[in-house]
Amino acid sequence: MRLLSIVLAFLGVFGAATQLHHTAAILQSPREFPTDAESFHVVNVIVAGATGDLAAKYLWVALFRLALEGQSTFKRTFRFFAGASDTLERGSAWIETFFDKTFAERVCGAIGIEQGQASTAQIKCLEFLETEFKPNVEYAPLRTEGHYRNLGSRLMETNDQTEEGRIVYLAIPPQFFLQSCKMIHRHLRPARREIGSADPFLRVVVEKPFGRDLQSAHELATRLRALYKNEELYVMDHYAGKPVVHSLRNYFQINAAALHPIWNSQRIRDIHIEMTETSTLENRVHYFDSAGIIRDIVVNHLQLLLNVAVTPSFESSIFSASIPPNEFARKLHDAQLRFVKALKRPSLQTSKSFFVAQYDEYAVHYEDEMDKHIAQSNHFTPTAAMIELTSSLDAWKNTTFHLAAAKATAKRLLAITATFKDGLFSSIEAQACTFTVIIQRELNADFRHSHQIEWSCDIEKLLPELQIPVGWEYLSPDDHRILIPIEANGFEAAEWELGDEPSAYDILLREVARGSMEHFADLDEIEAAWALWTPVVNAAESMVSSDSETNEQHEADLSHGTERKHASYPAGTSPWKQFYHSRSQNVAPSPREEL
Repeated sequence: MRLLSIVLAFLGVFGAATQLHHTAAILQSPREFPTDAESFHVVNVIVAGATGDLAAKYLWVALFRLALEGQSTFKRTFRFFAGASDTLERGSAWIETFFDKTFAERVCGAIGIEQGQASTAQIKCLEFLETEFKPNVEYAPLRTEGHYRNLGSRLMETNDQTEEGRIVYLAIPPQFFLQSCKMIHRHLRPARREIGSADPFLRVVVEKPFGRDLQSAHELATRLRALYKNEELYVMDHYAGKPVVHSLRNYFQINAAALHPIWNSQRIRDIHIEMTETSTLENRVHYFDSAGIIRDIVVNHLQLLLNVAVTPSFESSIFSASIPPNEFARKLHDAQLRFVKALKRPSLQTSKSFFVAQYDEYAVHYEDEMDKHIAQSNHFTPTAAMIELTSSLDAWKNTTFHLAAAKATAKRLLAITATFKDGLFSSIEAQACTFTVIIQRELNADFRHSHQIEWSCDIEKLLPELQIPVGWEYLSPDDHRILIPIEANGFEAAEWELGDEPSAYDILLREVARGSMEHFADLDEIEAAWALWTPVVNAAESMVSSDSETNEQHEADLSHGTERKHASYPAGTSPWKQFYHSRSQNVAPSPREEL
């Protein structure tokens, strides 16, 4: 009956008192959650930056689900320490106000008050929130070394032989990573056990951006290597946790043997990865102007998607089910590192392979926010860029890789397209075949339109053994070219699958808890990527305005050794028209929707 009173009290907050008859039988049934806490493994989770925007929007919802699934399925209890720079009094007050009825709806779903019903899963979710989760969230000031020391002492007080390990998530600006990592190493590392079970693990999560260039990334990586083992550091790119990207990895892994023979330069002409957003940078110039589109999107995210896109070219033995998880992660990172090191950047003196632009209204947004004219800036900030890469690897020596990103465009899109050469599928299709992965489209778009894995040709005739990734289905039973995610049914969902749509952080935090590293960046990969991209970033930032010049005039200027100039485009239009015009004499990419 304790559960009955808790849930009815919660419903009272929403002004409802009509659910008693529908829920009484559920509430009075035996509780399914285990009550013997001592039989559980305990994981302590410390969130630095716990009251910030990232934590409020994504992390706490994902952590709640992690805790509920952990207790229900894996016999794990999660204790949470919310760290921030506020005082203990203010932080404790934040906990009281943040985990309110709005948060309850975000994690347990809107209660069906008007219909007078709530699902069994919602009842269990609400019970866990009130009786298990909230009591296990504690505020801890984390601003000085003394604060870290005090938290370490607090962890020692609550520590016992059931502690499985500690996860520390740094939801803080990158400039504070190193100092926080030092404090974590000194004061929050769990003590080794003299006898009994294995030592508790330590997993520290930092999110990209990781450095601004090769030098800063190398310095940070070198210092972190001195503090942590490889298996203790998780460098997160949230693009890796996007549901479609996660499913694409699964699709490639289960079909590695079938796809490997056709995933190379002999078969694939071009791999094109594109991210466009409709929003401008108004009120966000202060951050973006120090980064630019290449740092912010291409290096941080599109490089990751390129690594995923070429996965079938890796030795299919890497994906054998018999390989232990840690060995699989190591072999996958080794293969990705070889690929990144072999990439060749374009000539930085031609817009045919290196194109950058800035939307026209950026200058006004810059002046409004920075309180000075954009001409006073000491660098150019691209808001659009398209870069063509090639590779020295035999497997990819005749394939081009295009990475493109832009702000303030006509459409929102994130997609990967692999275009096969003419003739490969001549027995089944007259035209070249393309493999396209739609990762996201317009906000609030129908999921059947915004999340897809699609072959333009009838691939089943060529590769009938291809398998479907977990959680996906064919758009049509009679047409196996297009795959879409299976639509979730709220009343069939588990109690940790309610409320907000799953985010990348749901997926990646679950992987951290599992100790699975293949979805996180390796420090060697990060340094190799910056070695490739730092000259590109520097070249982009040194450009000057093109004013009204055409691309032909740009090329003429370059031939005479004059300064490299960038293009421009009105907000809400495509920045790529000039790029494709400059390549009109070359083989154009396969048609794709105008952005």
